[in-house]
Amino acid sequence: MATLPKVFPNDQFELLVRSYLDNIVDWEVVHNFAMAHIDDPYLPEFQRPMEDLHMMFLPEVRHDAESVHEKPQIRYLLELLELLKSDVEKLGPYAVRSREMQLMAGEPESKWASRKAFRDRHRRK
Repeated sequence: MATLPKVFPNDQFELLVRSYLDNIVDWEVVHNFAMAHIDDPYLPEFQRPMEDLHMMFLPEVRHDAESVHEKPQIRYLLELLELLKSDVEKLGPYAVRSREMQLMAGEPESKWASRKAFRDRHRRK
């Protein structure tokens, strides 16, 4: 029996992020989950908002000055994720995946390099 490749656990992470926004779990809980899945690949149809959310929780320390702008940005990314889920329901996963992969293919190479550097900087030693 073949095993499916490991992918980023979108639903679990989204629930944790929403729980963080509702003050049910602390930032550290979401951070630890994000770190445990630092190398998991994302589903292409949800990669853009999910990766941005994921990267927000990678730093070990969160500065209080950052939290003022953090929650509106998190809400925005969750709204974008909801739009993508709606598109998947209407158009099907293949169409949304194809569209999102085309959008990501048009992004500058420097974006991918900086994201990799950011992950490497926050990787546990």
